[in-house]
Amino acid sequence: MFRFEYGPSNVYVQLGFEDAEEIPLKAGIVKDITDRIRCAGLTLSDAAAMLGTSQSDLLLALCGKLQSFRAAELLAWLDRLSFPLQLKNR
Repeated sequence: MFRFEYGPSNVYVQLGFEDAEEIPLKAGIVKDITDRIRCAGLTLSDAAAMLGTSQSDLLLALCGKLQSFRAAELLAWLDRLSFPLQLKNR
């Protein structure tokens, strides 16, 4: 018979990540960044220029490689993409 143990709902805590509490927050911010980039129809190059970062750093974040980024930095990116989401349909 199987026995289930319930732990913290944050799997990153169970895996021992140092920034376990921040990872879900950063992932949510990156999801919003991705949505805004797509909705605006921006290329990776245009989005990186708008955010003031390199294409490689933006690509790392968009691919979920969040270890190099602080939540505050990602929030600043999201803020720079604060424009009406209907831009793509101009």
